[in-house]
Parts: sequence; structure tokens; C-alpha cells
Amino acid sequence: MASRTPTDYFEAALDLLAESGPSGVTIDGLCRLLGVTKGSFYHHFAGIPDFMGRLLAYWEQRGSDREALAVTNPSDVFALAKLTATWELHHGAESAIRALARNDPLAAQVQRRVDESRELLLATTFAQVGIPQARATVLARMGIAILIGTQQREHPVDRRRLQDVFDEYQRWLEHSIVGEPAGRN
Repeated sequence: MASRTPTDYFEAALDLLAESGPSGVTIDGLCRLLGVTKGSFYHHFAGIPDFMGRLLAYWEQRGSDREALAVTNPSDVFALAKLTATWELHHGAESAIRALARNDPLAAQVQRRVDESRELLLATTFAQVGIPQARATVLARMGIAILIGTQQREHPVDRRRLQDVFDEYQRWLEHSIVGEPAGRN
């Protein structure tokens, strides 16, 4: 039997969250998915409350590990942000964490910090490529709202449709750089 790390457990839990929601994250489910004994789980964690707190911290760290995107060409910035939001996120797990946050104060705090961190990253990045700060902040908030709305509306998230929405959002952003109001050509 292979030795597992806490990260292995966290990644498995994200899959369980996506499949079954917060109630699906159990010691039995994690151990079955990872092919380990309960002793392995208890080697790393004191129990489910400890595990869930550390899982939320892992998700938060994973979601805020990015610094302002290190590209200066606006099209590259928008394409990279779109790629991250569309293809790199575990949408099902994020949707389940949002459901958990409705009743769990710790989950709510973590979820709020992740959303704020993402919004700030986008606003900072947009401002760096020439969008005025006030408008960059509004456009960043819109981008996060698109992401959250899609995650809440679709299960599973259709990544192609989300990319289509972000393609249109990118056009708005590009119009913001040249100072032309979105929607006018």
C-alpha cells in the first residue's frame, strides 16, 4: 500500500466534494478513494473537523498562489486569466465549497477571502495593462461574478460554454484599454 501525503487527501477530497458535496467527504470515502486504511488518515489528521479546516486552508492557498500576471501585452493577460478561470479551476469542488459556506462560518470566511483575492489580482493585473483603476476594479468584479454564477448554475460546469462567455468578456476588457465603451463598435 502506497504512502499518502496530506496533499493526496486534499486532492481526493476536492474530487469527492465535486461528486457528492460536503456530505460526501468522509474518512471512509477518502480512504476508499486513496486505497489506504483509516490509520493512514489518522496519521495525518485528528478527524474530519481537523481535515476540513486544513482542506479549506489548502484550497485557499491553491487559489491565491498567483501574483499579478507577469505579462504586459493585454491580449496575453486576458487569455491567461481566461485560461486559468476556465480550465485550471476545480469548478465542482468550488461549487460544493460555496454550498458548505452557507452553513459553515470557517468555509464562508475562506470562500470570501478567495473571491476577494482573485478579484484583487484581476483588478491589479488589468490596471497594469492600462485600464483605469476604477474601471479595472469593476471589470474584475464582473469576471469573478461570471465565474461564480457559472459554477452555481451549471453542474458540471461546461468549460467550453464558460470559455465562450469569457471570450466575450475579453472583448469588453480590450475595449476598456482603448477607452471605448463596451458594446460600441
